[in-house]
Amino acid sequence: MKKAGVLIGLMLVIFMVASLGIAEDKGWFDMANCDFCNKMSKELMDNMKYEQHRISNGVLLVTTFKPEFKEEFMQGMKAMEQLGMDMTAGKVTDVKMCGHCEYYGKLIQAGAHFEHISAGPAEIDLITSDNPEIQKMISIYADNNDKAMAEVSAMEKK
Repeated sequence: MKKAGVLIGLMLVIFMVASLGIAEDKGWFDMANCDFCNKMSKELMDNMKYEQHRISNGVLLVTTFKPEFKEEFMQGMKAMEQLGMDMTAGKVTDVKMCGHCEYYGKLIQAGAHFEHISAGPAEIDLITSDNPEIQKMISIYADNNDKAMAEVSAMEKK
């Protein structure tokens, strides 16, 4: 499992939603207070789209962005990857994370399988497992993403 792919997956789900400020305290997404989420600019977030699709043993995540934002996107991803590596190495210990980022970490620790494909102005991630318990965790993760996205949609319509 490549660290970059895992961290890209971690952030892809967050990017489109987190900047919309779902939680004031510690919610599922929290762009302002999460040390991972805040690596992406609001302008980049405003030029991205996110889709989530459930599959038999996990979830497929697709994030697309305007081609002119690819370099900024990759810089943000590198910054998040570096933070993750610094955490793993024990160089950084006081990292603030939203509920999403914490739960994503739990999926990694539980042994979920992560695959990443970079396809031009799209980033595609699969989070899967053959283990029914990990599949349940992935389903909880997807449920929380769906709930947060529905809250964002409702806020946008107001």
